[in-house]
Amino acid sequence: MKQFSLIFFLISGIVFSQTQKDTTTLKEVNLKTSLKIEKAFQTESNISFLKQEELLQSNQTTIAPILNKIPGVYMQQGGVNTTKINIRGIGARAQFETNRLKLYYNNIPLSTANGTSILHDIDLTTISEVKVIKGPQATQFGAGLGGVIQLKSVLREQNYVESELLFGSFDLLKQNYSLNVSEGNKKVNLTYNNLSTGGFRDNSNYQRESYFLNSEWDLSESSKLQLVGQVIQLKGFIPSSLSRTDLEENPTSAAFTWGQARGYESYTRGVFGINYSKQLTSNIQQNTAVFTNIRDAYEPRPFDILDEKNIGIGLRHTTEIDLQLFKFNSKLNVGGEFLRDDFEVSTIENRYRDNNGQGALEGDLLSDLTQTRQYIEGFATLNVLFSRKFDLKLGLATNKTSYEIEDEFSNPENSQTGEYDYDQVWLPNVVGTYSLDENQKVSASISKGFSVPTVEQSLTEEGVFNTELEPEKGWNYEIGYKAKWFGDKLLTEVSAYYMDVENLLVARRVAEDRFVGINAGSTSHPGIEFSFKSNLNYNSWLKMQPYINGSLNFYEFDEFVDQGESFSGNDLTGVPSQQFSFGLDAQIGDRFYFYFQTNAVSEIPVNDANTVFADSYAFSNLKTEYRFPLYKSITARVNVGVNNAFNEKYASSIVTNAVGFGGSEPRYFYPGEPRNYFGSFALNYTF
Repeated sequence: MKQFSLIFFLISGIVFSQTQKDTTTLKEVNLKTSLKIEKAFQTESNISFLKQEELLQSNQTTIAPILNKIPGVYMQQGGVNTTKINIRGIGARAQFETNRLKLYYNNIPLSTANGTSILHDIDLTTISEVKVIKGPQATQFGAGLGGVIQLKSVLREQNYVESELLFGSFDLLKQNYSLNVSEGNKKVNLTYNNLSTGGFRDNSNYQRESYFLNSEWDLSESSKLQLVGQVIQLKGFIPSSLSRTDLEENPTSAAFTWGQARGYESYTRGVFGINYSKQLTSNIQQNTAVFTNIRDAYEPRPFDILDEKNIGIGLRHTTEIDLQLFKFNSKLNVGGEFLRDDFEVSTIENRYRDNNGQGALEGDLLSDLTQTRQYIEGFATLNVLFSRKFDLKLGLATNKTSYEIEDEFSNPENSQTGEYDYDQVWLPNVVGTYSLDENQKVSASISKGFSVPTVEQSLTEEGVFNTELEPEKGWNYEIGYKAKWFGDKLLTEVSAYYMDVENLLVARRVAEDRFVGINAGSTSHPGIEFSFKSNLNYNSWLKMQPYINGSLNFYEFDEFVDQGESFSGNDLTGVPSQQFSFGLDAQIGDRFYFYFQTNAVSEIPVNDANTVFADSYAFSNLKTEYRFPLYKSITARVNVGVNNAFNEKYASSIVTNAVGFGGSEPRYFYPGEPRNYFGSFALNYTF
């Protein structure tokens, strides 16, 4: 990896030697314009966008507080490397990972074939936009019950080199270096990031290096080739969850066994993809992407050592056709996606107690499994514009998922070696939109989604796969209302939905820090989401954008009996019933920026019996930034900020259904960071 750094800096040095031009870009306005308000108005009601300037309003170590601005989305973060995202309650019962949604970088899937997604290790400086589609309406991305998060890469029509040094509380240090070249028919962006932090808890050191390449070539007037590559290396120690007593009295401590074992995770992950787009005719557009992802992970835990390797390959193709259907303007999108993942999963005895406090020591091999998992998806959407007021979108997706297990460890009598599959599913989607006038519109939709169990959920406490787990399936019913007011100065959105889910996958604790996946019968997910965004300008020198977003939900178990105990009628575990985000983005003149955000969350049930809850909380973040010219084509920016400004004590993530063993309290809670400060200094040279 060090060779990549050397090459990067050599290229940067060559660029610095170029002739300077006075192309200062201080007048760039980061805040949303009326044009972007119009884009949000035209977008479907269950789709939300975040721009890069929003993503960087925190200290660049996490996207959680920014992503939680979106109604219906709740991201929990127990540490820099311990995150999980749920959308409308789907994925809330995951323990230490994000699943039940699909994650894409441009047109390239980042999710594995079983639905596991890693978002926290993608550096925010490499993302120009985040698009979130809530629920199973994203037919063009195949099967997905929770929704889709699509990341758009950074690639600008500018020539510049930029460097940034960021520092903060708890030994936070981050270095960013970026080179962007746009010349003729080619654009290239190279980015290197190095992030380290000591964390505010014991056993929470974290180190990550990432290398990013994004390039685009216009091969002709009608064809384009894009190349994306990213390599990430990280090692993050794991303090794990705490009991309520430790959360309140000693939140900086690590869980005893994790501290004694010096538990951590480390991995190298690479994602590479090529996307070719071609305008075949004036009304036919094609896109084809081929991609691969590689992950080599090692995780010493108090109860064992997990050694995982994964290699994935895939292909995605879409064809978009503009046509006249019965004299109505229409758009047809057809395509498919194939993904194959080869997993190697083994567990090893961890004899850390015999290693004189030095951490992990490998013992005997406990299990050794390989699994090949693949899916094939096909999808088609037809969008018909019946009039200026009414359009209808019809969609249909299908998925066939299969996997093969090879058990290298067990004897022939209990070996699981064999081929398995899930039934093929058909997933319809209907969305209708009616414009009441040019500033108001209503929409209604019905859609079906599907998600398969992950490898981690399928592993039993004996280290074998539970082949009896059923995929989750659900219908979503939704209505929405959008309106612009006062000449694009105010955008209002309200959505009401009901999702009915069968075979929701939940976790049963079987030992300390160990769980198995089980199906929970049926659950209901009704909810209301709203958003108010304003765009206020005063004599061109002051721009302000206040906003308030929120969601109210009433998720519960319809039918769930586990080990003879009924939880039917109880609130769904791991999800707050109320969530609000409000704040202000402001720009004074051309140089000064101010951002303020508050996230508020109601109490969260942390066990299925609804006898234990995480307390409600609200925390606030703020940041100020100043930009100024330094010399000719060199500009600078300085920012300072504070997270959790009022030092709220809260649980930033929870472990559902934790069980205490040996007379100890159950460890449900990850403590949120106390008040912490950060600042950065950046230089941009435009050539």
